Amino acid sequence: MIVGVGHDVSEVARMEDELRREGESLKDVLFTPGEVAYCEGKRYPARHFAARFAAKEAVFKALGTDPAQGQRWREVEICNEPTGQPRVLLHGLTHDLARGRRVGAVLLSLSHTGELAAATVVLESQDPHRPAGER
Repeated sequence: MIVGVGHDVSEVARMEDELRREGESLKDVLFTPGEVAYCEGKRYPARHFAARFAAKEAVFKALGTDPAQGQRWREVEICNEPTGQPRVLLHGLTHDLARGRRVGAVLLSLSHTGELAAATVVLESQDPHRPAGER
């Protein structure tokens, strides 16, 4: 069962400006070391940083909360499966919040162009009556 949906769009140019102005301090607040390494390994890092930022925002929207309520940006980590499919890992208070709401899966779709990055998140609940992996 779907328990939350979140969507966000981020401007690549704005992320690029913020990264230029704030540099490492912005990266340290918003992104995990793995996310930074992934984005910096790309030809256009700002596009990937913007997509990950949009994904974090979409997760908080799907949970019905925001970082000001105690969650931290780095508690939502965006990584990739070997296939390239993006994946969300939750840590700390954000993980606890999702678990308390019986979130069993966080589904993520990312997209970006030279100007915009977008993310959509769907939270699925745990179903105690179905074996793991069965839909």
